[in-house]
Amino acid sequence: MDQILKELMEHANFDPSKERKDLTIQNLCIEIAKGNIVLPIFQTYIRWTKEKAVSLFNYQLSGKAAVAPISINLIDDPSQVIEQISFLDRRLLDTENLVGKLSVADGQQRLSANYKAYTNDPDFQNIVLDLHKGKFRTIDIASSPENYQIPVGILYNKDHSVYLDYVNNTNYLKKDNIKDVLSTIRKKHQTYYYVVNFAKNMSKKEQMNWFNVLNLAGSQVTASMVYLTDLLVKGIDFYKDYANPFADKLYAYGFEDLFPRKSAEISIPLAALNPAFYIVTSKKRTSNSSPIPSDVKPKLIGKASVEDIKKMIHITLESLRNTLEFVTTTNGVKTPDRIDIITYLIGLFINNDISQMNNNQKDFLTKWINNINFVNNSNKERREKYNSLLQNYESLSNEQLPALS
Repeated sequence: MDQILKELMEHANFDPSKERKDLTIQNLCIEIAKGNIVLPIFQTYIRWTKEKAVSLFNYQLSGKAAVAPISINLIDDPSQVIEQISFLDRRLLDTENLVGKLSVADGQQRLSANYKAYTNDPDFQNIVLDLHKGKFRTIDIASSPENYQIPVGILYNKDHSVYLDYVNNTNYLKKDNIKDVLSTIRKKHQTYYYVVNFAKNMSKKEQMNWFNVLNLAGSQVTASMVYLTDLLVKGIDFYKDYANPFADKLYAYGFEDLFPRKSAEISIPLAALNPAFYIVTSKKRTSNSSPIPSDVKPKLIGKASVEDIKKMIHITLESLRNTLEFVTTTNGVKTPDRIDIITYLIGLFINNDISQMNNNQKDFLTKWINNINFVNNSNKERREKYNSLLQNYESLSNEQLPALS
């Protein structure tokens, strides 16, 4: 009891809200450029959409309240903190180089958006301030800005001469009244203050908990990206080694419409790993082990050995290739109109050697692909359909085809 009271008194005497500092966007960008601001490794895959960045720029310009604070973990004892990566190129950093670094616990996306504008990053080339609409917006990536538009990477560029050259070479923008407005907007942005809250030497568990509270509530995709960084520590890049090759295969066979990269680049490839996870680890399948996004296992996959993870990736990509070959070369098979058909077949061919398929199984699969309906299915129904697919296919050592389900 005395120990608990002592801990409570220590908590009460420490007020983290007083550990804060006001920094301008310009100062924060300078610190990023110097390499002084870093990221905990579990934020490697966290990215904002371009639309979110546009919303931030509009809020910083016209919002009636300040943007939410940024939270930073000050590192002076690297042995206490989680692995860190560089802010700009997301490289894993050596522990001995972490002393004095500022690790972003919350606010990475806002800092990234502002830094991309500061450096005129190509990702933001089609984000413009539209003076006719009075706000930032995106334009077609192949289009050039109109004379009443200025790219955010020019307006907020770190080099004042880049901004001036663009304005002075655009007849509409160089008008005195227009130029005055743009210069005032630019100055406001550079001197816009963020409140920065500081902690010191937070452990991996503490920083993860902090990040979870601030960011992960109700976000399965974000949580998955966080857990997948366990792979990075082991030298495996989820995107480079798996998700990108997965998408490339789908695109090569003409199925890009089934796989919008931005919305599905994590959830679908990750769900497709489920069958391989159970095969490689020899774990017993559970009720929520189907190749559907709601059943993803990022935490368990991240904890597996490097050898096992590489096996899962290899098996899944090979099964994807077999699946795509089957649906594009088998007579009578309609072109799949849902990614679910692809991921279910990936699971089927992971569990069953496609080279051993007999005519009954081939006929059954043809009918299954042509008739299966996933519209408005609950997760329970999706799991049942996957289990039925496996059971019915594997039962076809018999002559009679099973009923579709």
